[in-house]
Amino acid sequence: MTEGEDVLSADADAGAGAGHGYGARAADRLTAFSDAVVAIAITLLAVDLPIPAGSTVAAFRHSFWHNSPAYIAFLVSFGVIASSWGQHHDIFRYDRGTDGRMRLYHLAWLLMIILFPFATRLLTTRGNASLTVHAIQWGTYSLVETLSSLLLVLMVAHLTRHDELEPDTPRRVVSHQVRQSWGTMAGFGLSIPVFFVTKDAWILWIVVPIVVGQAWRLLARRSRRGRDG
Repeated sequence: MTEGEDVLSADADAGAGAGHGYGARAADRLTAFSDAVVAIAITLLAVDLPIPAGSTVAAFRHSFWHNSPAYIAFLVSFGVIASSWGQHHDIFRYDRGTDGRMRLYHLAWLLMIILFPFATRLLTTRGNASLTVHAIQWGTYSLVETLSSLLLVLMVAHLTRHDELEPDTPRRVVSHQVRQSWGTMAGFGLSIPVFFVTKDAWILWIVVPIVVGQAWRLLARRSRRGRDG
């Protein structure tokens, strides 16, 4: 190789390294922005929490239990947002680039995240609502979480399709994120039509992700046995 070819090769390597560095910095900025929005959304959950009142212990306790649905809804939504952020964190710590499509996915996902405080208030709206109104309120919450999980799946698919993950990314991280997102999406998504039949459809939020997780592990185990055999 001539001296000129050496220079051209070095310039090409430097350009590739610089491109990778720019992509990594862009990915870091996108992740930092997402973390900030998630933190704000979690904080907003607590803004409208009712304060127990009462001049006696009995009155204070009664007020606390009267407001307990709001406290339970807060804890549920805190857990849902925290779980969604945890999945996002687990996969995007291996991200090494971004593009317009990924930014669009992120903005849509963050829209779902900031809608959670509103959707949570729908769960605690008081009054003797009809089954249909109840289904719309709880179905809206379920829809927000379903779309949030769907967008996480789309993000992971985009990262893997465009080879934007670090080469040493553990396969179990990707598999776990996809499995958890599909389970959540199935549980909350299936509950939407069921809410028009029964107010207890929220049970699917718990049961279906567990069933999907177990089925996913079983299929993965059989797949490994097939390859080994």
